[in-house]
Amino acid sequence: MAANTLHTCIDDLVEFVPNKTKTPSIRAGVIDVNKAYKFALPPSWREVQVANIQSGNFCMPRCDEPWTEVIFTADKEGKLQLIVAPLNRLTRKANASLSDIGPPEGIVESLGNFITGTYLDVDDVVFSEKKQTDGRLYYLYETNASYGTNGPHCLSSVTTKGDLAYLFVVSANDKQWAKSESKLREVVQSFRA
Repeated sequence: MAANTLHTCIDDLVEFVPNKTKTPSIRAGVIDVNKAYKFALPPSWREVQVANIQSGNFCMPRCDEPWTEVIFTADKEGKLQLIVAPLNRLTRKANASLSDIGPPEGIVESLGNFITGTYLDVDDVVFSEKKQTDGRLYYLYETNASYGTNGPHCLSSVTTKGDLAYLFVVSANDKQWAKSESKLREVVQSFRA
């Protein structure tokens, strides 16, 4: 992780910004490293290597399927992952904004399996909202799905940028959620594409 940009942020979090060799999509130029995503996380979280099959390494520069950019985890607090997908998985309109694709309720149905790690019953969406930050629209979700393989408690943020859709997911089991809910909320709120 030393090769990536990490610096102190707010509330004892550090900001993660990928470097030019971080992921297959950045190396292939699919994601512009000068305009890349960033997020804040607790400094105790450790990066987990993304499996080659999940990283999209085999299909870059143009994957037709979603891929996992990064994963971080902390045994006592939870897990985060950033999943990126070609926008054509959600719409036929090129460079569509999030609002062009649909309302929060429609998007969560399309992406629910990536949030929970399995399927998502819409009754398990506890909360959804729209948020405009730095001129970009984000949909934020909270789900409580006891069957989820990512953990029953998930917070997520989704947006679009160019021809890509970004899904940032923070998840926790019951014990992690009880201890770290407020910090996990800060982490998901920090995501910027």
